[in-house]
Parts: sequence; structure tokens; C-alpha cells
Amino acid sequence: MKNHSMLSEIWRRFKKNKQALVGLIVLILFVLIAIFADQIAPYGYDDQDASRAMIAPCAEHIFGTDNLGRDQLSRLIYGSRYSLAIGFLAVGISVITGGILGVLAAYYPKLDNIIMRCMDLFMAIPQMLLAMCIVTALGSSLFNLMLAVGLSSTPKFARVVRAAVMSTREQEFVEAARAIGANNWRIIVHHILPNSISSLIVQATLAMAGAIISASALSFLGFGIQAPLPEWGAMLSTGRRYIRTEPYLTVIPGLAIMVVVYALNVVGDGLRDCLDPRLKK
Repeated sequence: MKNHSMLSEIWRRFKKNKQALVGLIVLILFVLIAIFADQIAPYGYDDQDASRAMIAPCAEHIFGTDNLGRDQLSRLIYGSRYSLAIGFLAVGISVITGGILGVLAAYYPKLDNIIMRCMDLFMAIPQMLLAMCIVTALGSSLFNLMLAVGLSSTPKFARVVRAAVMSTREQEFVEAARAIGANNWRIIVHHILPNSISSLIVQATLAMAGAIISASALSFLGFGIQAPLPEWGAMLSTGRRYIRTEPYLTVIPGLAIMVVVYALNVVGDGLRDCLDPRLKK
């Protein structure tokens, strides 16, 4: 009951932020489009027809067609699967790896210096360059792209979790659990992590936007998903050659990326405000 009332209070605060609520609706809409892409898309993402190449947006092809006669609306719908999957799963990798390292560093002082210096070393390398190196070493594929984006973001999550755990581990309820004989694992899982999760949720939501941008940038540069898969960054890369004559080939996937990233940012801001109202003040 206590957890239910807490979730109700968080939702009540979240609904007051109209921008965050609209952003959440937009995200849910894109997720539904990605799930039901096979039923929604009027064509297959790689259905080529030379007779309809480079058709401007019209009634039959709302977002036009590309140089191979593929329907841009269909490719955009199917592309939402890859872009959103990369964002969610890459952040999941970052949360797991960074969370484990951050907890170990904060709770075990002997490991703190070793782990944090390693994180500092990774943070000294530009995130995009690190991701490019990982993809180059492992090869271009969907999983490797998610792994590269996720691992390159790990140091940020490690620092966030470490700071949250260090501020929580000295609280009285942790001392009480330690006094009654609870082992370190139980204290971390049942006491420290639940009270440190709010900052991690906010960071994860905001990081999803960065993960989608990073994945799109890697695909744009040729390090991400390869043709004919319709990832939004790859669609931008294909359309840039025709930007002077057929700007819709780049404008439409660029707008899709912008809308999703904006929605994730406002949802992250809304979660931050409702999980810790003091930050809003």
C-alpha cells in the first residue's frame, strides 16, 4: 500500500507538468508505432520500385520516396523500432554496468579509487570516439551499436550511482540494518538502492535521448546499422546527397529524431521535478 500511494503521488506531481505529460504521450505513440510497424506501414521497408523513385510527398506517398523508390513513411515507421530499441537497450547496458560499478565504488572504499580512476580514464576519451572504436573493433551490427553506445555512457552512470549511494549509506536506517546483522548484499539491495533509484531513473531517461542521437550519428557516419535497414541516422546519411533537390529525404527523419529526443528530455525533466521537488525550487 505504501508503494502504491507513493506511485500515486509521483503520478499526481507528474501530471501537473503539461510539457512532460505531452512528451510521455508522444513517447507512448512512437513505442506503439514501433510495436505495430508491420500493421501500420503501407509498404515494406525495402520494397523497391524504380518507377516511383524520387516522388515528392503526395497523397499516395505522404513522405515521398527515396532514390530506390522505397516509401519513406514505411521506412520511418520501421526505423522507429531500431532507433528506440537502441535508445532503451543501450541505456539498459549503461545502467547495469554503471550501477554495479558505482555501488561497488561507493560501498567498498578499497575499490573506490581503482574503479573511479578507470572511469576517469574512459571519460577522458570523447564518447563518440570511444563508441566508434568499439564498433570498429566488434563490427557493424545492431547489437554492437547498442553495446558501443551503452559502454561509452557507463562512466556517467557510475558517477551518478556512486554519489547517490555515498549520500545514502550513512543514513540512520542503513546503520540500523547493519546493527541487526544484515549483510552487505542485503543492505545494498533492500536499503541503499531503493533510496538511490530516483536519480538513476532521471539520468537514464535523459540518457536515452543522448543514446538515440549517438546511434543516429554513428549510423550517419557509416559505423552503425547497415543498409537496407531503415535506422533514422542511416536515412539521414542516404538523403544528404539529395538535400538540395529533395530536402524531404533528410528533413523528415531529422524531425523524427528531434521530436523523440525532445519528448525524452521533457519527460526526464518532469521525472526530476516530481521525484525531488526541491530541485524545481
